Amino acid sequence: QGSSLFPRLVPSLPQCTEVMQGCKLAALLLTATVSGLSFEAHDGKKRPTTKVIELLKGMQEQVQSEGKADEKTYDKFSCWCSANRKEKGEAIKTAESTVKSLLNRVEVLLSKSQKLKKESENLEDEIAAKKASLEKATVLRKEQEDEYKSDKQRLTGDIGTVEAGITQLGQDTQATANFLQKQKTETLKPKLQLLLEEHSSRMSSTDREMLESFLQEGPTSGAGTILGTLDGIKDGMTADLKQLEADEAAHKKTFEDLSAAINDEIEASASQLENKQTEKVDADEERAHAQQTIKETKESATSDKEFLADMEQQCADMDAQWEERSKTRAEEVEAISKAIETLDAEDAHAAFFNSVSPSFMQVSKAAGQHRQLAAETLENTGKKYDARLVTLAMQAKIDGFTKVKKAMDDMVTALKKEQQDEVEQKRYCVKSFKKNEVQTVDKKAEKEGLVAKEGSLDGSLSELAGQIKTLNDEVAELKKQLDLAGKNRDEEHKEYLKVVPEQKETQRLLKQALDVLGKFYNKQAASLVEVHAHPSKDPPAGFKTYRANGEGFGIMSMIQGLIADSKAAEAEADREEASGQKGYEAFAKDTTASVEKKQEALADKEGQKAKAEKTMVQTRQTREGVESDLKNLGQTKVGLHDSCDWLIENFDARQAARTEEMESVNKAKAILSGAKFSEIQLN
Repeated sequence: QGSSLFPRLVPSLPQCTEVMQGCKLAALLLTATVSGLSFEAHDGKKRPTTKVIELLKGMQEQVQSEGKADEKTYDKFSCWCSANRKEKGEAIKTAESTVKSLLNRVEVLLSKSQKLKKESENLEDEIAAKKASLEKATVLRKEQEDEYKSDKQRLTGDIGTVEAGITQLGQDTQATANFLQKQKTETLKPKLQLLLEEHSSRMSSTDREMLESFLQEGPTSGAGTILGTLDGIKDGMTADLKQLEADEAAHKKTFEDLSAAINDEIEASASQLENKQTEKVDADEERAHAQQTIKETKESATSDKEFLADMEQQCADMDAQWEERSKTRAEEVEAISKAIETLDAEDAHAAFFNSVSPSFMQVSKAAGQHRQLAAETLENTGKKYDARLVTLAMQAKIDGFTKVKKAMDDMVTALKKEQQDEVEQKRYCVKSFKKNEVQTVDKKAEKEGLVAKEGSLDGSLSELAGQIKTLNDEVAELKKQLDLAGKNRDEEHKEYLKVVPEQKETQRLLKQALDVLGKFYNKQAASLVEVHAHPSKDPPAGFKTYRANGEGFGIMSMIQGLIADSKAAEAEADREEASGQKGYEAFAKDTTASVEKKQEALADKEGQKAKAEKTMVQTRQTREGVESDLKNLGQTKVGLHDSCDWLIENFDARQAARTEEMESVNKAKAILSGAKFSEIQLN
């Protein structure tokens, strides 16, 4: 048997109990007759049963050796079963937990997406309503403006008409007392009639009656009164025009405020809408990715379950085969041991030696020739391929023809089944290798894509991190500059608050000194002042002529210059304070706007970074899953190589050898059935 009859373990091992038939045939030697043995009668060196005993011992060693080889194979297969059972079980458990978690996440994301969709629709309706409101307000404002322009044009025209009437009446009055006879005045009557109709409410009853009389009959005197009435009408219309312009300005301001407020609300709602739409897109993308991950995880779990079920079947088959083979081999070893014990006994040697006489061998010589030819055919083929044929050859030498033919038929049947089992096993191996190769190529391509995506995301994250750091540094620097500018402004303002009072106090003191000096030096008696002493008998020398100090006015002029300089310094301090405050406010406004823009950009970059990090985690998890799949495929491939390589490499040779074995058995059977050597044409 050995390597030629016992194939390596494969994922679906065929039943190989027929392999044991050759060994079982050896047991027939224990009950076979010895009438066909052709021992040499004159061989005195060995007893007649010695060769049989030696052969049985060799078979016993071979069976025990095969048992050890089977045990190693079974241990290896059991280890493979245990390892895969643990690994696949954990993988399936992890996959089911992952799917459950992702399903919950999908539900949350779906609810979030639906909520965001509803909120977006509400915001869209709100924006549309606000735009409609603004359009309506714009239409009303246009109507107000048109009405204002119409009223203004009308009032302006009426005022012009009154002014023209006043001018014309004034000229006619100066020209002659009978002004109603003037042609130009007659032309004003239709216009004045219209003014009377439109503005009668502005006139007193007396003025209205006078104007009506003027228009209907034309008074001979009282033009001044008519002019006064027209002046009153003009003043009223002028007041109406001013009120109309004031109302228009108020309406315009109200509309502008309303429009600005609505636009601000629309802008705020649009910003909210954009944020919610972005959140919805992110939620939908995450949900789609989670669903894809669920699908892939389920497929992986299904594949693992199929593999595990197939493996459990193989392991169960292996356990059953091992139990059956161990039991059969134990029976075979026991049978061989008992046979050796029986044949090696002294009384057995004597009995066999006495029963094999020359006369009996001569009688059986003719029958032995056919038996010997068939045995040689089986033995020659068995030495090349299958030890069972050698056993069968020995059986042909010692058993009856009918029993040997039956054994030959059984062996051919077993060989055919082995032949077909190997064909099926090769198909399974080829199909499994192809499937493993295709899945490995797909997973490698997927892994390469994911690795490339990770590289791209890593680059993007590094770039975003750099941009975020730059923006943070710029924002910090701007805030630092703003803080320093504020401190400088505070110091400048403190200095201003110190300088101005000092200058004012200086001016006060200088003015006080100037006033004191002025009271003295500005007196009307600026001439000489003589002071004489009282006359005495011997008068001493009197005072010299008193003159005002000539430098007094110079000092006063100097004080006035100092006051002017102080006022100039105060004015300069006011200008510097105003300029510094204005500059600081402009700088603070620009810096704050720049900080806000950079913070907006920073928030956007941080959002992009968070999204990229999230995508990176998902990509890495997917890639690790693919690597795990590749590892499983690699292990599966190793298992396929372990179980299939020897079979595929030796398939053709084994098929040919087994075919030759069957042909040899059939030829041997034909010889035993009486066919001639020339008819068989043995090769």
